[in-house]
Amino acid sequence: MTKIFFCAILILITAFQCTAYAAEVPTISVAGEGIVEAPPDCATISVGVISRHNDAVKVQAENSRLAANVINSIAALGIDKKNIRTGNYNFHQLYRNDGNNRRIFDGYEVSNSVTILVTDLSKVGKVIDTALANGANQVDSLTFGIRDREKFQNDALRLAVRDAMKKAEIVAAELGKRVTGVHSVSINSASIGAPYVERMAMANMDAKFETPIESGTLNCSASVHVEFIIN
Repeated sequence: MTKIFFCAILILITAFQCTAYAAEVPTISVAGEGIVEAPPDCATISVGVISRHNDAVKVQAENSRLAANVINSIAALGIDKKNIRTGNYNFHQLYRNDGNNRRIFDGYEVSNSVTILVTDLSKVGKVIDTALANGANQVDSLTFGIRDREKFQNDALRLAVRDAMKKAEIVAAELGKRVTGVHSVSINSASIGAPYVERMAMANMDAKFETPIESGTLNCSASVHVEFIIN
């Protein structure tokens, strides 16, 4: 019995020493960032067809006709119809104030947004002009993007890890230490910042030129938080 008790005491002492040692392991906590510039290879355009009329049936019919014109004209440019969809549809009554704080019925409004994914960036300006010339009267947004997002996000993540390692080695060296391992790692973010233009244009039916569009580059960024063990 005494022998068993003695062994139990030794186990407890050893466990306490291991816990104390683990708590005393010196670490350096750093944040690493990585940014990769990449050219976009697609664009998402949202155009709006807005119709107003005093007759509910007529305004719906007119809006449907114009939206169909927009879709068919864009498809005629070689854009696959699977990349053209209705983003939002809204029908509501309009009211105006008569000056005496009374609301007076002022007809109906139908708004129909058409979202187009363009994979040939040379067609972006042409798509916008074609939509405006065939029934759209508003361009709600233009966003550039990358279809193979994972590759660039992974590259940015690798750079973030290297950045964290470099910072830890510099700090450790200044303290007369060296990095010997990793205690913990957490990924804070990995994203692509896409240029976004909201309500960039209104209809210009008399335009005789193609709208110039410059896609620029996208920033793929990632950040990590790493605790490095030092000797």
